[in-house]
Amino acid sequence: MKILVAYDQKLVADCISSYLIHHKHIQIVGMVNNQNNTFITINELRPDLIILEFMLWSAKNFEYISKLKLQFPNVKLLVISELISHELMEMIMPLINGYVVKTCSAEKVIEAIHEIVNSGKYLCPKAVDKFFSCSKHDQSESTLTYREKQVLSTWVTEETHNGIANSLHISKSTVRTHLKNIREKLGIVNHLQMMIYACKYNLLGNQHKPICPNCRFSVSTS
Repeated sequence: MKILVAYDQKLVADCISSYLIHHKHIQIVGMVNNQNNTFITINELRPDLIILEFMLWSAKNFEYISKLKLQFPNVKLLVISELISHELMEMIMPLINGYVVKTCSAEKVIEAIHEIVNSGKYLCPKAVDKFFSCSKHDQSESTLTYREKQVLSTWVTEETHNGIANSLHISKSTVRTHLKNIREKLGIVNHLQMMIYACKYNLLGNQHKPICPNCRFSVSTS
């Protein structure tokens, strides 16, 4: 199988290519930055499968994948990125052949390629768990304790454990414990999701502006 690696982070792409290059039946035909004209490279190299490495998800990624699928319907797409929401997973799964979360082991990439060849689709275990469990849990603001809300609100602006500890007059170990509990309760795994949650449930306080324009009606501005 001829594979092209399209990446946001070259270091990650180099690691992926170095790992795959030693496996039988796999040929890495090239690497290309997602910001460059990927479509020209695909036309030149004619890969069977494109590994798409994304650093962060945005609307541009969805548009990018849609264009790839439209222009190259026979090329298989394997996405390697962060854990995404149930809603976003539902949107992209009809367009791609596989999804591997970056925190998975490298062996999962090989497993994904084999499954895509044999059955056409692959979701790594972490993505499967997110896909089937996320919609069953309501991320309600009431699930957090008062102190956890304070920590989350402060974390959005301070970002470091030291900053949070100094602002709330607690120890760094207590901060780490609260953040761990927040992530476990909400099923949140990255910085952006934490920020969106704090914005959505108006945990930022009146002194902060909304994180994104779409949240301005749910955040107190008085």
